[in-house]
Amino acid sequence: MTRPPLRLAAAALLLPLAGLTACGSVQAAAGPLVPGTTPTPTATATATPAPVPVEPVVNDLALGSAHHELRAGGMSLAVDYWSTLDMAGWTAGAAKPVQLAATVTGPNLGTGKKQQKAYISTFSVTSSAVAADGTVTPPTTVQDVSRQAPGYLAMAPYAYSTSFVVPAVPEGTRSVELLITYDVLEQSAPGAGDYSKQTATDTLTIAIAPPAGS
Repeated sequence: MTRPPLRLAAAALLLPLAGLTACGSVQAAAGPLVPGTTPTPTATATATPAPVPVEPVVNDLALGSAHHELRAGGMSLAVDYWSTLDMAGWTAGAAKPVQLAATVTGPNLGTGKKQQKAYISTFSVTSSAVAADGTVTPPTTVQDVSRQAPGYLAMAPYAYSTSFVVPAVPEGTRSVELLITYDVLEQSAPGAGDYSKQTATDTLTIAIAPPAGS
């Protein structure tokens, strides 16, 4: 008749024992408690977050100039780009000049009377500023439309040469993306007044330098 109460008592001791076990582990970590003293906190190691790698910015003008080969239908464009402003001066607030010279070649092109000629009728460049977080500003576009028909003669020994300025961009900009378009007119036959139009596109990425002293 006395066994059931013993079982209940044994069951009731389980939680206090478990609680004492947990308290014992805390006291062991903090040191033994002495009446009238305060336990000394134990230093806890804090994990240091790993640095986030920063991807290097592509800079097509890192060497001061760049040479690109483009296609416009059956014709080829050889374009040289450069800047008279040193890359260290390509800061966000600076006016950033870019020069270029483009020459068109093709199997039927030449300056002889029995050869076809090619002209650049329209040149355009669209610039966008890219921030470190990838945010892109609304693009701006400038155009050079030939005032003479059919356009600017752009075959060797001649070349289409022009320049443009990338204006100031917001602080924090990492690079400027340039989308460049050339509309090329090719004579349908030697001496003909009819032309076919082909378009060549190109891109340039130019890094923005940090402010001096940063």
